[in-house]
Amino acid sequence: MQPSKADDVRGTVLDPLTLTAEQNDRLHGLKCARCGTVGRLRLAGYAYTTSGNGGRLGWPLRLCPECPGTGA
Repeated sequence: MQPSKADDVRGTVLDPLTLTAEQNDRLHGLKCARCGTVGRLRLAGYAYTTSGNGGRLGWPLRLCPECPGTGA
C-alpha cells in the first residue's frame, strides 16, 4: 500500500480537535510527516496546532530519507 500524502502535517496550522489518527502519528514523530512511512526518520522542522487561547503549539517533525525537507 502506498503511503498517503493527504495527511501531510507540514502545510497548515492544524486544529487539534479535528486531527485524524494518521495526522496524530505524524505530529508525534511516529511516521514521516510528509508520506507516512515509518523507519529511518530524521528531524525535519516543525508543524503547528492551534491552542485554546489563539496561539500555536510547535511539534518537532520527522521525515524519511526519500522525502525532501522543503515544500509542503
